[in-house]
Amino acid sequence: MPEPLEESLSIIVASQFSNIAAQTTLDLQGLITMMKANGMSDTAIKEALMNDLTTGGRLFGSFRNQVKNTVRSGIRIAGNNASMTRFKEEGIEEFVWVTVSKNPCPDCAARAGEVATMEYWENVGVPASGFSVCQGNCKCVFEALGYKGDTTIAR
Repeated sequence: MPEPLEESLSIIVASQFSNIAAQTTLDLQGLITMMKANGMSDTAIKEALMNDLTTGGRLFGSFRNQVKNTVRSGIRIAGNNASMTRFKEEGIEEFVWVTVSKNPCPDCAARAGEVATMEYWENVGVPASGFSVCQGNCKCVFEALGYKGDTTIAR
């Protein structure tokens, strides 16, 4: 039976993929309708769509980027959840907000260096949770105050 965090991550990622597919379908239908309304033949429409698909054009390039970002976000969430589990096991109670980007968004920049409990962070918004201008693109992390355990990254 999946753990609650794994189950919620699965739901989040599945929902995001469903939204991406639905939006791409709507965009595709709208593009085809516009092409037909402008007098393009079915053959020309097919050729234009195949070109977009093979070159990563506006429609299918956006689809690929959204899928890639969803996978990246899922991996980040899984890693953060694993770290938080480890920190809880070690009794860590306070975390420092660390901006990783050279040019963080104003919301994250205001939090840089702030120390608080995880309960506080969960109430005001953790990195990549959507609270900030950068939303899911956030690269900020928490540094666990007092953590003396393994800090290596398994590769």
